[in-house]
Amino acid sequence: MNTELLITVLFVSAFGLAFLRVPVAFALGVASVLVLLLMGRFPLSVAYVKMVGTVGTTTFVAIPFFLLAGNIMTQGGITARLVDFSKAAVGWIWGGLSQVAVVVNMIMAGMSGSDLADAAATGSVLIPAMKKSGYPANYAAAIIAAAATMGPIIPPSIGFIIYGAITDLSIGRLFLGGAIPGVIMGLLLMGTCYVTAKRYGWPKEPVPSAREMASRFVDAVPALMLPLIIIGGILGGVFTATEASVVAVAYALVVSLLVYRDVSLRQVPGILLDSLQQTAVLFLIIACAGVFGWVITVLHAGDAIIGFLTGLTSRPWIILLLLNVLFLILGCFVDVTANMLIFAPLLTKVVAAYGIDPIHFGVIFVLNLQIGLMTPPYGLTMFLLLRVANITMGEYIRAMWPFLATLVVLLMLVTYVPQLTVWLPNLVFGK
Repeated sequence: MNTELLITVLFVSAFGLAFLRVPVAFALGVASVLVLLLMGRFPLSVAYVKMVGTVGTTTFVAIPFFLLAGNIMTQGGITARLVDFSKAAVGWIWGGLSQVAVVVNMIMAGMSGSDLADAAATGSVLIPAMKKSGYPANYAAAIIAAAATMGPIIPPSIGFIIYGAITDLSIGRLFLGGAIPGVIMGLLLMGTCYVTAKRYGWPKEPVPSAREMASRFVDAVPALMLPLIIIGGILGGVFTATEASVVAVAYALVVSLLVYRDVSLRQVPGILLDSLQQTAVLFLIIACAGVFGWVITVLHAGDAIIGFLTGLTSRPWIILLLLNVLFLILGCFVDVTANMLIFAPLLTKVVAAYGIDPIHFGVIFVLNLQIGLMTPPYGLTMFLLLRVANITMGEYIRAMWPFLATLVVLLMLVTYVPQLTVWLPNLVFGK
């Protein structure tokens, strides 16, 4: 069988199975094994070897620890304190609790690095509160889905850890590359909440007294210290991103067990088990995508893709626009991790041919895919919040559009103003 036909079989079978709602790990694995059988050049055991080799990277050790830290924070009272503090800080602005959702997710993003963890934590607390205060359930789900996309953009970020590991880029630079876009994302979403709330007359919280504000701030200080410790430690060279994930777990445990005391030692094994299950699902996707990527390499599909894209235009701004459109579409159907593992190694070569900064493109790429998590038909964050809010997909879609439009505006801003992503990493680490 010729190479072109094998490449076609690989992509059609993988994406076809994904569109049929087959779990993405199995879709990638089945497609890879099918092509290996058709090639007849390698034993099937090579698939196992590549799976183990992909997840055996030391950098990936950070993923389960950041997931564990997020779960501890959710059950340990940290999220609740952050919500109370944010109510006092911004709840009195038009949009009230939706403003709180954005600010809490900005803070949580500096702790867990995971959009799903942040959406689960804030959604379980804020969606019932927003419904009780008179906000439509679909609006509550939509704003939390949009705000949760900050999780992998504001450092630390599981998305940047994966991207850096597979492209051999500095994770510290990627972390800092996402910092300014992440803050701008939060401000733009707050602006959208303000305009939407004014239009529909949705409520806002009462202005807190100075005493109440001070009390909630003091109660939240132990929680607010965590992102400062993580980012400060990485920037100060005290520990690496992987070591920072372990520090995050240790600090979250101390605060939850000894300061807030909302978690007992008896609950810790259950939190560990939940985190292990989440890690297993994510690592299975990573492992199967590793085999898929290796098959692409063997078939030299990357050369064909690079040749096709570079043949379309010689202008960097056009190729970035085309890639944004492509991944906004792919993000609606294919898991973020799978997209990164399949396409990142190929596209880093494409953007290098155009002289595009790799850190700049890394932030564009991860942001693009994160937007897909809040969009139908595949968005995992969307499905999580549909269950929490008890609404249909149609109801969710009606409320999603203003926030999706805001995130697309941010994506275009980040794409065509590269200083937003490269200025801070160059300032801290040098050019």
